[in-house]
Amino acid sequence: MGSFAYVCYNNIMRKIISGFTIVELLVVIAVIGILTTISLISFTRYQADSRDTQRSSKTTILAEALEKYYDKNGEYPGCSAVSDSNAATVTTTVLPGVELNTLLTPKSAPTDTNSITCTDITGAAGEADVFAYVGDGSTACTSGQSCLSWTLKYKEESTGLIKSITSRRTTSIATAGDTTLTSTGISFTQINLSWTTVDNALSYTIQRATNNLFTVNMVQSTSATTSASATGLTAGTIYYFRVMPNATGSTGNWSNTASTMTGQLATPVAAATTNSTSQITLSWGAVSLATSYTVNRSLASTFTTPTVFSGITTTSSVSTGLAPGTTYYFRVQAVAPTDTSDWSATKSATTTINPPAGAPSVTAAMSGTTAIGTASVVTCAAGTPMYQLQYRSTSTLTNGAWSAWTGWSTTRTMSVATTQGRQYGFEAHAYCAGTNANSTVSALSNIATTISQISTPSAPTYATPSYFHSGVSAIVNYTSHCPSGTSLYNDTFRTVDWYGGAWGPHPFGYSDAWQNFSDGLNHYVSYYGKNQCKTSWDTSALSAESYHSTLVYPQ
Repeated sequence: MGSFAYVCYNNIMRKIISGFTIVELLVVIAVIGILTTISLISFTRYQADSRDTQRSSKTTILAEALEKYYDKNGEYPGCSAVSDSNAATVTTTVLPGVELNTLLTPKSAPTDTNSITCTDITGAAGEADVFAYVGDGSTACTSGQSCLSWTLKYKEESTGLIKSITSRRTTSIATAGDTTLTSTGISFTQINLSWTTVDNALSYTIQRATNNLFTVNMVQSTSATTSASATGLTAGTIYYFRVMPNATGSTGNWSNTASTMTGQLATPVAAATTNSTSQITLSWGAVSLATSYTVNRSLASTFTTPTVFSGITTTSSVSTGLAPGTTYYFRVQAVAPTDTSDWSATKSATTTINPPAGAPSVTAAMSGTTAIGTASVVTCAAGTPMYQLQYRSTSTLTNGAWSAWTGWSTTRTMSVATTQGRQYGFEAHAYCAGTNANSTVSALSNIATTISQISTPSAPTYATPSYFHSGVSAIVNYTSHCPSGTSLYNDTFRTVDWYGGAWGPHPFGYSDAWQNFSDGLNHYVSYYGKNQCKTSWDTSALSAESYHSTLVYPQ
């Protein structure tokens, strides 16, 4: 018994002392490794879930901020605005109130300031950790100012799935504005279209018809640009066009209706220019599709019997050998192999007339009391000579002002009633008068003068005194008979007493006196007076001598 107990104890102690076997240790290590791996996986999963929670929270905050932007602006911001690398600009002007950290994904690079990108994500391996702002697909949304709608996406780290939030509202492209359409005829079978851009448009629908209700021969097409060409059209036909912008999920308004006729030559716009006395140039703007032009010229605006110039391949026509001073009428039409335009508006021009070779010369003469100015004959290469004269008269001291020109006349003379003693001057100019035009006026002629002679005045009349007292002085006065405007000149008188003695000559206004008589009787004294009349320009002949007998009383 004791031996058995001993043996058992011994075996047990030996086993204890010998430790774990290699198999046992491996099992223990494997268990520990499994437990460690489970712990690491659980921790990593926990971290990924935490980061996904951040992504979800941030996209929710960004989505709300984008909706607030819409509430304020009626549209969503363009992607370039929300993805701006200057994060402070985004959080102050685009998405105010959003913290800077909200723009960053959990695994963004240390140098990143904004993890929002305009590029869509697919969940493929190796994609960066970003918030993808996917707009309506238009250029205006990607790089411009506004988006009609958006989807905000991120890749869930724990599952690899793409998570997204979509805008609550989708703006219709009709709010982006209307386009303006222009159509231009290119040939007899082609019309080109162009229209203004509408923001957020991805494409444009084009409708073409041969009536403005777009119910006849209507053809519809689509263009991704803002221009198109309609080809294979029927010549000489009016086509109507309109354009509508398209966006994701919405369409805009139709543009204006533009219409153009194929193969329609426009009416030329002409102008007539006088070149000289015998030449006129008709010019006009080039007409699209025209291969030549036809010009009519006529002396009548009705073009009853016009001179025709056809096959002109330039945009002007020079008419030569025309009559001076004559009005000519012109019109032009464009010509193509299958069409002829309307005639242009009638244009007229008048050839010029050369003025006389030189100014006329003028002579002046008196005929009785009339001063006559006469211009010499001028020669006109074309047209009729026309003359115009004017005159001025002089006062006794200065030249007077010119009178107005007489009316133009073929006569070359001018007659003026005169005042004695004045000088009259004449000058003239001339022009050549044509059927429809006149030349310029020649230079002024010389100034020719003539003097209206002062007639011989009547003998002066003795005025005072009526008698003399011996020994008393008295002023002897005469009344002259000079024409108005003239002055008294060379006015003298002489006296003859009762004994035949003669005294003088004395001037008018001379103080005369007679002495006491020794015989105490009354006597008569004879006075003889004469004078001339004068202006600055003429002196009359000496008047006849007057006679007057005056009584002298003794004292």
